[in-house]
Amino acid sequence: MKKLSLLSALLISVFINNTIQAAVAIQTRDSQHQVSTIYIDGNKARIEMPQNEGYVVMDLASKTMNVVIHRHRTVMDMSEFLLDNGRNSAPTKYVDTYTKTMGLGPTIAGYETEEYALYANDNYCGSLYVSVEAMRDMGVKKFAYAFANMEKNMDAKLAGMTGMGIDAFTEPCDEADRKMSLRLREIGFPLKSIDQNKRLESVVTRINKKARLPVNAFKIPADYKLTNTSEMINDAMKQMQKMQPQMQEMMKNMTPEQRQMMQQYTR
Repeated sequence: MKKLSLLSALLISVFINNTIQAAVAIQTRDSQHQVSTIYIDGNKARIEMPQNEGYVVMDLASKTMNVVIHRHRTVMDMSEFLLDNGRNSAPTKYVDTYTKTMGLGPTIAGYETEEYALYANDNYCGSLYVSVEAMRDMGVKKFAYAFANMEKNMDAKLAGMTGMGIDAFTEPCDEADRKMSLRLREIGFPLKSIDQNKRLESVVTRINKKARLPVNAFKIPADYKLTNTSEMINDAMKQMQKMQPQMQEMMKNMTPEQRQMMQQYTR
């Protein structure tokens, strides 16, 4: 499953005391034991990347989203993906998706959860452990919708720019995940997700409703290079085109068995 569903559900809009700069902080741990923190202040969110690699700043009121990457001293403007621009990201092939309610799950961060199993074409895609009470307490709906819409727009953008079609960027389980993202507003937001092999993807480890925001939490560095997703995709495609002659030459020198193995890994 894609991880944006859990992320979207964790972006929580709450009332805060602005005089002391209190906010909600949600700490999560992924399958690699890397910890990240999400700060929420009204319509704004800051998502800390693991190991201080950077952060994401999102503002629903102004419909802006920027990704700060310290290593490259770059700010990537991803605001276009927050707009409801009508891009079609549905796969061209029909995908039969459905969910099963599996009963009560574990108590996570003080909230009881219910397990929902996701399926696509009768194949298990993973499970989400959601909490209706957490949704009611913290008002996640607008952020959940924003991230579900962003995910759809990103897939459509890649398909349009590469000319490869949406099916090249989505799998049946991605469609199940996308539809589930739209339901989170009604059934609760996930505190935990597992993949199709029942391995942990992400889990909430702590929720602090009286956290202090980092200094300049929603500012982006003025001296970093500003770029956008179109430029990034174009640069990546140019690099791939440069490498194509070398790849073709390498394929010529491979045995039929090696070529077949290479094709399987790159599908």
